[in-house]
Amino acid sequence: MTARVDASEPFLKHLNVRKTPYIFLTAETDDFDEEIIAAWEGEGFVTTYVPYGDGGKDYVARMHAAPDHALGLSDQYAIVAFGDAASTCLEAYVTSTPRLAALVAYYPSRIPDPQQTRYPMHTTVLVHLVGNEIKVIRTPEVLGIQGKKKIITKRTGDGLGLGGQLKLSFQAYKYDGVEAGFAESDLDEYDAAAASVAWSRSIGVVKKALRMASEIERIRDEHVDRESSNPPTSHPLSKENVSTNLSLLSPDTKKGNISKALAITSSNPAILHAPTLTGGFHPEDLHDFYTEFFQPSPASLNTKLLSRTIGTDRIVDEISLSFNHNKVIPWLLPGIPATNRRIEVVIVSIVCVKAGVLESEKVYWDQASVLMQVGLLDPKVVPDKFKEKGVKTLPVIGAESARAAVRGGSRRINELIEEW
Repeated sequence: MTARVDASEPFLKHLNVRKTPYIFLTAETDDFDEEIIAAWEGEGFVTTYVPYGDGGKDYVARMHAAPDHALGLSDQYAIVAFGDAASTCLEAYVTSTPRLAALVAYYPSRIPDPQQTRYPMHTTVLVHLVGNEIKVIRTPEVLGIQGKKKIITKRTGDGLGLGGQLKLSFQAYKYDGVEAGFAESDLDEYDAAAASVAWSRSIGVVKKALRMASEIERIRDEHVDRESSNPPTSHPLSKENVSTNLSLLSPDTKKGNISKALAITSSNPAILHAPTLTGGFHPEDLHDFYTEFFQPSPASLNTKLLSRTIGTDRIVDEISLSFNHNKVIPWLLPGIPATNRRIEVVIVSIVCVKAGVLESEKVYWDQASVLMQVGLLDPKVVPDKFKEKGVKTLPVIGAESARAAVRGGSRRINELIEEW
């Protein structure tokens, strides 16, 4: 089909036509983890699953043919492969495949020699490895003639820091303490934490390779400051329509408009206020939390965004809060009546966005500082067994810790260290 260009419109506008993102998932089984398929589809990808079958040349031919049947002439695609399918794909796509923008391999049992293998510049490769050993395929070459492939076993070594990145010729990470299958929710080997980290890396690589714009910041802020002109399409207090907004920050919840605050998010949202273990991990829990234990935020509440770190599927906000504690605040001080004291605290909010909606939020803050400010914690009250060891005060700070974060400094820095 030929696009019609209106003479009154800028010509360059039509050079930036948004392309359809395609992704091909592949693994050993005839069917595949529905959650993974839904996750990629939710991110806007046209998703096709190609079973590994008996592998070999037939499988490679099917993998090469699948994009030819689905893509337009100028479309690009990505492959996300698992297990033996990942091993085969890593070998098969060493040679140039012009429209392959990214190849993600989950726990392959073997990989091409990472010291001699160079993938095409237009194909970004990401490999998720498990275990302390990996089979490496080497193809010796003498006078330009390739010899027989040799498979040797090598140690993967330790990855860098907490992230586990390996120093290979392609991007690779090692995941400690998990087994092959950790990313598939329908397997016994599934590990939620490792799967989440791997997903963030995978979606980041694929979206960057396919030049897909991120709207995560807009999505996060729309959920905090939802426009009243866009009400939910169904009753927002129904258990299937529970929001994972941080209740304290929403203008609607500040006014007590819970119906506007509980906007539609994912089908299985979760929110955790870690210091008080409040929130909910299922729609039913969140429904009960907001309807039975929620209180409108104090009218004196002031908020200030101190920093924002934006990832592929997560936003980390550092937020300063200050308010008068003139009412019960269940998520911050559950069971504590109003003290009419001023509270200043910095919270860290980690929001995860999947398929264009908020999936989860984890919130952290210094609870000892809060308890000290409302008079529930006296740093001079030291247990006797610690007094006997010479401890004079508890190592906690009140509002000054939050003020230091806001100002970027404090005269009281290292005050608790006697030798300073």
